[in-house]
Amino acid sequence: MKLQVMPLEKLNPAAYNPRKDLQPGDAEYEKLKHSIETFGCVQAIVWNERSGNVVGGHQTLKVLKDLGRTEAEVSVVDLDDEHEKALNIALNKISGSWDNDKLDALLTELAADMDFDMELTGFDPDEIDALGEELGEEAAGIMSKLSDNVAGTLADTFLVPPFSVLDARQGYWQDRKKHWLGLGLKSECGRGENLTFAKSLQMGKNDNGTSVFDPVLCEIMYRWFNVPGGLVFDPFAGGSVRGIVASISKMPYVGIDLRPEQIESNIQNAKELSLPEDGSLQWYADDSKNMDKYIEDGTADLLLTCPPYFDLEVYSDSPNDISNMDYAGFTTAYSEIIGKAAEKLKENRFAVVVLSDVRENYGFYRDLTGLTKRVMAEHGLGLYNDIILLNQIGSGACRVRRNMVMRKVVRTHQNVMVFYKGGPKGVKDYFPELQEIDDKKVADIVGSNPE
Repeated sequence: MKLQVMPLEKLNPAAYNPRKDLQPGDAEYEKLKHSIETFGCVQAIVWNERSGNVVGGHQTLKVLKDLGRTEAEVSVVDLDDEHEKALNIALNKISGSWDNDKLDALLTELAADMDFDMELTGFDPDEIDALGEELGEEAAGIMSKLSDNVAGTLADTFLVPPFSVLDARQGYWQDRKKHWLGLGLKSECGRGENLTFAKSLQMGKNDNGTSVFDPVLCEIMYRWFNVPGGLVFDPFAGGSVRGIVASISKMPYVGIDLRPEQIESNIQNAKELSLPEDGSLQWYADDSKNMDKYIEDGTADLLLTCPPYFDLEVYSDSPNDISNMDYAGFTTAYSEIIGKAAEKLKENRFAVVVLSDVRENYGFYRDLTGLTKRVMAEHGLGLYNDIILLNQIGSGACRVRRNMVMRKVVRTHQNVMVFYKGGPKGVKDYFPELQEIDDKKVADIVGSNPE
């Protein structure tokens, strides 16, 4: 410690200090005053010589002035503005009560700098969450303000903020989705009149509507969890989205779907978009149990797929279509396909499975996510990220009253399970830090005008 006797008049109380200012008569003030009168000032005031601000010991400084003292021994530090404020919070965290507005503003300011280590404040992320709950409405804005302030910065690098909840209802997400769909994606094509809905659940006429894989989710999964130019394998290809987004993102793609009409539609959609016909975008009409014919073990850089959610949507009347099987047949076939797909993945690579659980006909959920985790674990892949995708409510509003007769809440989210094949401590060795994307490059990807 660098200790120095300083005139009190040169010690500037920090205007941002988030601890409440004690007043004569307050219990804590009187305790501190009595201690100083009895023992002297045994805890030095911390003073930043670069700014002239008191970093710690504001109440001590106030009591000393009230006692008529003119100087005190201080601990001198030399800190930049950010580190000064972080140390202020860390020192204040020990005792006293917060001025919620000032603490809110200070944490928000520090969090806006994505390179700054927030743990220097003495708060870890869980404590900041708990602080918001503890302080109630006064501090309810802390986390939302942090998210608002950093969202723009995060988008420059990650396209959307990389949190465990992805919100497809947000304006920035919907705007980007419109850009993708504006290119001419026709993922709903190729299903025609074959598609039916939830035969085991006997869903009503308000539920009819073809699901389309979200191109924004696809884009960010490729960016976050694939290596540049890495081969994408998709054993449940479905519509054209995942293949087309891979091609535009300059990633080779191999997708398999049981229905020839779907594959024909996907190929036609790719031609309409004038995508390169160099063999980097491949769809095959076949049972995915036969995937060995199209891709070798240990060659894929990313597994990204969205399997049928059992019979929530029934795609064909083929006995090989797992959406057309009973649940025992579904689990057997699904487990075999996912297991074989896991073997196609290289070591130290990610697998992403987008899934939504469905209910049995008597009401309980079937635990498709649990089944997927077990199969992946059997093939050496551990669950690395557990992400929730919040979807538009859509027709859910029509089902609310009907569902709540049986006290069933309407499901408006999907599970995005990210698995890793290899030792997780080595992720940073195979996946370098993502760099900021310039507007022009993003515009080129989604076909929009950066201006």
